[in-house]
Amino acid sequence: LADLYNRYGGRLLEGNVRSFLTVKGKINKGIRNTILNEPSMFFAYNNGIAATASDVKLEKTAAGTCIIEITDLQIVNGGQTTVSLATALLNDRDRVDELRSIFVPMKLSVVSPEKAVGLIPNIAKYANAQNKVSDADFFSNHAFHVRMEEFSRRLMAPAVMGNQYGTLWYYERARGQFRQEQAHMTKAEKNRFLTRNPKSQMFTKTDLAKYHEIYRMLPHQVSTGA
Repeated sequence: LADLYNRYGGRLLEGNVRSFLTVKGKINKGIRNTILNEPSMFFAYNNGIAATASDVKLEKTAAGTCIIEITDLQIVNGGQTTVSLATALLNDRDRVDELRSIFVPMKLSVVSPEKAVGLIPNIAKYANAQNKVSDADFFSNHAFHVRMEEFSRRLMAPAVMGNQYGTLWYYERARGQFRQEQAHMTKAEKNRFLTRNPKSQMFTKTDLAKYHEIYRMLPHQVSTGA
């Protein structure tokens, strides 16, 4: 699982409602503690992952029936577990053999791409119990927010402060996305990314909702909060 994430990165979590929320949070600290100090108990302590695929090929072996190929694998619940394991594999290489003993339970639903659009948000909603998910998070994969994200990555904002270059308004469709996009960048790559996408110009779904209601002159809506 860690190898898959370190190979494909955020593509594996595109159906998830959030990107990784760092190891500073209480829940993710607990996951990391289990990984490093009680790896044999990971299966018992962790809720595992919920994933979807459009097709799965099986093969009978001496060890039992094995999955030999998965098409369109998406981890729709368990992103924190996945990235915690991947991070440990990268940062604690001296303990790789110990980490290899970890088992992660997986619920895999094989669904057609047509059904996946409606099913994935519900799987994420009902299966998530490890980190609090806000109501706004459940709409991360709605076509409106996907479209807004596309606009924000393409349309330049006017240059400011006499700069000879334009910047982007970064729309964070999935919570933690801005930080996670920089996770595997070198320092030079991160500097280029932040020059093009200043943190001060990153805005979220609830920010967008506030701006929209302000534009509509509905302060009583805005003042109720995110």
